[in-house]
Amino acid sequence: MNTTAELDGMAAELLSLSSEAFRPCAYFDERLDCIRVITRDCSTMEERISDRLTVLVDNYAADDKDKYVGFTIKGARHFLAENEIPWAQSVHLKRIVNALLATFPSPISRAAAI
Repeated sequence: MNTTAELDGMAAELLSLSSEAFRPCAYFDERLDCIRVITRDCSTMEERISDRLTVLVDNYAADDKDKYVGFTIKGARHFLAENEIPWAQSVHLKRIVNALLATFPSPISRAAAI
């Protein structure tokens, strides 16, 4: 059985491990059937644009130009099939963004995708 001191030591060790710097990423979450794109590591709020598109908004953005930091496309398999994009292999993000802009052409969707 671990003592409080041993647990404190393990926790301190885990917290002291250095992690790599954040890198923007895009990935298909198969379990939730969505595509997530995250461009900045920050505190965010989700703003639903439609039944399929949600944008990530920086809670502490300095100005409106920098407030969008990512997006989520729900129903990803259907979205990809509609746009003839294979879901079981790597795809250039540009192809997904172009399909996103064609599907959701509103100004806020354009801002979120850039």
